[in-house]
Amino acid sequence: MKSTFIFFLVALLSLNSGCRHKSSTPINIKLNLEKEYTKSFSKNDFRIKNQIEEENLDVKTDSVIEHYYDITIDIENVGEKDLYIWMMSCSWYSNFKINNNYIYFYNPKGGCDSNIPELRKIESNSKITLNGFMRKSLKFDYPVKNTVYGEQVQLTKVGLIVVDDIYKYKYKDFSEYDLFMEDKSKQNLIWSNGINLLKD
Repeated sequence: MKSTFIFFLVALLSLNSGCRHKSSTPINIKLNLEKEYTKSFSKNDFRIKNQIEEENLDVKTDSVIEHYYDITIDIENVGEKDLYIWMMSCSWYSNFKINNNYIYFYNPKGGCDSNIPELRKIESNSKITLNGFMRKSLKFDYPVKNTVYGEQVQLTKVGLIVVDDIYKYKYKDFSEYDLFMEDKSKQNLIWSNGINLLKD
């Protein structure tokens, strides 16, 4: 009887601890699909050719169709204090992870003059919106010969990598930020809602 009581007490404390942890970060991430479209590329296009060779895709046509998505990501501060998020000034998508292996961020505009870590302020009860682009792996439309894919992660989510304390910061230079990003054991992720990008 005593061991049963201890088991329930531990379970209850774990549940409460999990709830506190979840509500202790006043950030909501919302992933929005703005536009969905396709583009056609020659299979000899450098990037496409590399993907075909690396993944051993079975492409019988001279061109391939690739699926693209224009997305926005809202980072909302639902707390009572202003907060600060570390993010790259241009390649902000490197501060996010995607929960599956078939959707990728990409940057159609290429590089920029000054891509550096910066603190972005989000005032209490307000949000910032990031405009970005994703594409789907070619493996679904041009699978490897004699390959049958099993169930896939149905909903695509993005996870914001939270760097440092959101109310103050200790990183004084880029090398410290880079070191943090390299050490994945220090990373705390806040996940968005899910959207279905597998539907035809």
